[in-house]
Amino acid sequence: MELVVSEDQVAENLAELDRARHSPGGDGKIYRDLIKRGTCYLPYLTDAGIAFAPSRFIGYVGNKIQIHSLNKEKHGSETNLALNRIYGADPVQNENLQLAFDSFCVSVGIAPSRKGSFGVARKYWVTDDVSQVIARAQEQQVMADAMLTQTQKSQIVLARVGQGVFRRKLIRHWGKCSATGCLQIDILKASHIKPWSESNNHERLDVYNGLLLSPNLDALFDKGYITFDDEGNVLISPYVCNNDRTILNCSAELRVNLEPHHLKYLAWHREHLFWSDDEA
Repeated sequence: MELVVSEDQVAENLAELDRARHSPGGDGKIYRDLIKRGTCYLPYLTDAGIAFAPSRFIGYVGNKIQIHSLNKEKHGSETNLALNRIYGADPVQNENLQLAFDSFCVSVGIAPSRKGSFGVARKYWVTDDVSQVIARAQEQQVMADAMLTQTQKSQIVLARVGQGVFRRKLIRHWGKCSATGCLQIDILKASHIKPWSESNNHERLDVYNGLLLSPNLDALFDKGYITFDDEGNVLISPYVCNNDRTILNCSAELRVNLEPHHLKYLAWHREHLFWSDDEA
């Protein structure tokens, strides 16, 4: 079978999975087995919330529940590469999506687990629309937290988009772009090192969990195309070609002046977000 090359082809397979998910017969049983055994998943939005699609199913053009098991050549490494090309990233371990997957499994009658059929930790493609849904749910949790004052709730929620007290802290700490020295403060972005969605409430407001970056560097850092080592030297992903480095003013000479409290956050960023040589 041919590998998918477009989101429209993936969408056709998602529709087939949704049909099987609501089927009371054999197709439903096959569907649940696919979900239970998978390792890498694409989360996607449905009317009922976030659902999950295993890569080995959605990675083949025009796949059907009844013929999937007959495809003797199916292999997750091939479908993962096809989906990487479509979504522009590798699947990663993600605690928020793992929790959502656990809830999804319960909703379809499957006992949730942290690993797939080969004993490998599950991974997910992190899409913007699903990330927004999770972030909104987290904001609601913050606003419902009786242990926080109304001011604290507002500060934490505003920090998600780099505003409020978090931004003011970074401006006082850095006073300019952390990497380039640009002094045009009004255009600089208050960027979390460990993302807001992955942080606890203290980390969401911690000045050491932030960099003040020019918009181009903020976008590269947010997507994991650059990071910094413990000496503050920039690390540039091999996924950024030399021409784009020049266009984006992403020089190998960039560095930030770090303090010890920054290091744990940057270690997290390098491990969980940075597109390293090992993944290229």
